[in-house]
Amino acid sequence: MRKILGMAACAVLLSCGTTFGEQFGPWSAPVNLGSTVNSVCNDMHPALSKDGMTLVFSSNRPQNPNLSGCNGNAAASGLHLWVAQRDSLDSPWQKPKPLTMLNLPDNSPYEDHAPNFTTDGHWLLFHSSRLGGCNGGGYRELWAAHRQNKRDDFGWETPINLGCTLNVPAADNAGPNFWQDETTGTLYLYFTRDPLPGGAGTDPAGNGFDIYVSTCNADLDSCIRQQLWTPGVFITEFNSPARDTRTAIRRRDGLEMLISSNRSGTVGGLDLWVATRQSAQDFWSVPLNINQDNLEKCGLLGIDSGSCPVINTTANDSAPAISWDGETMMFFSNRVGGNGGNDLYMSTRQKLNDPQ
Repeated sequence: MRKILGMAACAVLLSCGTTFGEQFGPWSAPVNLGSTVNSVCNDMHPALSKDGMTLVFSSNRPQNPNLSGCNGNAAASGLHLWVAQRDSLDSPWQKPKPLTMLNLPDNSPYEDHAPNFTTDGHWLLFHSSRLGGCNGGGYRELWAAHRQNKRDDFGWETPINLGCTLNVPAADNAGPNFWQDETTGTLYLYFTRDPLPGGAGTDPAGNGFDIYVSTCNADLDSCIRQQLWTPGVFITEFNSPARDTRTAIRRRDGLEMLISSNRSGTVGGLDLWVATRQSAQDFWSVPLNINQDNLEKCGLLGIDSGSCPVINTTANDSAPAISWDGETMMFFSNRVGGNGGNDLYMSTRQKLNDPQ
């Protein structure tokens, strides 16, 4: 594949259609992260640090090594945050450890789920149904934890609720996804919301989880500690009459967004979709199934459709994370061949240009 994506192929791709900043080839066939990282339980919703050395994800494996099985007990959600580390980008991932300083106990009826790093590495965003938020526990709300040393994966401080402007009453507010526009200094917080009947945050589509965005123009610490985020705005371009949820943005330029959805055209339960834009001030394109996006890129590069990698399957393929350089994607899937439940998978692609 790498030989095919040479300078001639790059020229072909860049001469076709509108250029959206960095240009990439198709995603490779996904690879299971293996039994060192994945368990027989549900391993899902990955987040990659900017340097690529830290992987935080959600799992319902027990935090206590003396317990077995999944979910802790029948009354517990069991989803908590775990971290895997590696010594270099070419090194294997080490065995994951629970983030016990952030997680609720194994027997808690609440969850800690869907982590996401801020670009500076000092904050970890996630959602939790824990007590102490705006809805009295039970509803998912957006939280953040700070660490002084961005290299210390176990130095997280007590989580902070992001406030009741974001965490509207009687609704699940979940799946945070952070991006900072370095040109304007504006901070963006994409998230998903599922208003329940009678809730104050009634969803215009009325179909469960949809995607929203909030902004803040102060410094990041103030936005979080002083709860300065604006009310969430429904993103019409991203949402459909179906479930539209967990997102991942290409942070280097903010011109590509990956979305999880079971909208019309989905291959399986949940699929990965992609939207692009020409600049941070433009509207997003209508999301395209990532299989179709791959086929279009393969076609531009002269790769036969039968040889073009397939990403989405008839199983659930969801909750993407994308690396800072845009060349690595992680997501979870319950496709055949995994370790049991949901597993984490990785796909890569080659960058064809660098407009900077």
